[in-house]
Amino acid sequence: MAFDALYTNNQIQKLKVILPYIDPSMQKNMAIYIKYMELKYTMDLFKKHPFHVCSANERRQTPDIRKLCHELKPYCSESESQQLEQMKSMLQTMEMYQEMSQTMSAMQELFPDMGKSDTNGIFGSSMDELLMGMLSPEQKAMFEAFSGSQSQ
Repeated sequence: MAFDALYTNNQIQKLKVILPYIDPSMQKNMAIYIKYMELKYTMDLFKKHPFHVCSANERRQTPDIRKLCHELKPYCSESESQQLEQMKSMLQTMEMYQEMSQTMSAMQELFPDMGKSDTNGIFGSSMDELLMGMLSPEQKAMFEAFSGSQSQ
């Protein structure tokens, strides 16, 4: 939306509005003319202003991948949409793992014997096993795939 606002003008917008009211035999030529006008306007704009007209980095330091996935989804095919959902799920899994890891580190500082075996078996599993036990099978698979690619 913001991109369209930057790279068009009122004349082009008026042409877009009247396009459906033009004789169907002329609509194809008018659509091509509109795209040509947008291209010409954009090229003129960059000649006058050689700097970046818009940039995500100016708005925020780190991109919000979830928001980006959400914004892309309406324009994606079904398979691309599923891939975006998988990416969002993987990010959520990694964030959850980081949060749990931080919590477990804090708990280990409070309870230093937590990672060691005891006679009652209460603290018998390692931190990693405990964290992995909290993940769903899909999350475990994503985490293992992510961990394998990180170590390489």
